[in-house]
Amino acid sequence: MLTIYPPREELADLLVTGPFADALRVAIQVRGLSLERLQHRLKVRGAPISVTALSYWQSGRRRPERPESLMALAHLEDVLGLPESALSRLLGPPRPRGRSRRREPSARAAWDSSGLALTAQHDRVDVAACGGVRGVRSRQVMRASSANVDRWILCQETGSAQPALTAVRSCRVGRIARERTNGVLVAELLFDEPISAGESVAIEYELVYPHPTAEHTHFRRFAERVHDYVLEIKFQDAPDACEQFATGPAGTEAGGVAPAAVDDGGYAHAAALDFGPGVYGMRWSSSTNAPGSSTQGK
Repeated sequence: MLTIYPPREELADLLVTGPFADALRVAIQVRGLSLERLQHRLKVRGAPISVTALSYWQSGRRRPERPESLMALAHLEDVLGLPESALSRLLGPPRPRGRSRRREPSARAAWDSSGLALTAQHDRVDVAACGGVRGVRSRQVMRASSANVDRWILCQETGSAQPALTAVRSCRVGRIARERTNGVLVAELLFDEPISAGESVAIEYELVYPHPTAEHTHFRRFAERVHDYVLEIKFQDAPDACEQFATGPAGTEAGGVAPAAVDDGGYAHAAALDFGPGVYGMRWSSSTNAPGSSTQGK
């Protein structure tokens, strides 16, 4: 029997935007476990839950709200190879009882439930002589909307590559889930100190690929508006051509395509203010190709 997996970016997107039911369903598909097998593993961990409840959670008919259900959900995240709170952060406030039922959280509500709002992002991409990406160093600034926020969940599409993740400043790497089938890296970046509502944190991390990637592009997919995004490319050899591009939700135009100049030092950059939701990035062409894949961040 042929198993059809979801698109490689779907799990990463859903862990950021929700809704909870869709994120759970796709995470189960990626892990390749039946509901009966999940139930058994949870029972062994001392967190019994019925197959019916699991089915209702992934269909959106119900969601975990009672203490014992939330405890089972925490174990379920671990069984599925997800970072701590990757699913529970998508739940939002409890639903009202009765006939009036609330919709699953929107993209904005799901992101807000993490307690963080992204305000600025700076990516510096290192490109090899062949034109493939060797590594990406990212710095981002986030503001807390709730108290005691101590982590951010990184979701990165990596294709078939398995990059090494390093915390550079003001954070450390927690648990990592690598989905080889879908080419998605999901990881915890734990802050040096928890922050309170209204406070901001600036963290820096780096991804280094074992081999240069093949598709000559780097972009960010923003679920919500970001105040400041800067993308800087450092070329070892100047490319034949380089351009920046931007699209809005569902591929709609949001700035289109424009040439990007490469200076004598081999640097090109693009900057966006108050951008999103949408995709913003740069692509280039070189005479030499390399095995690998493109890089995409969230």
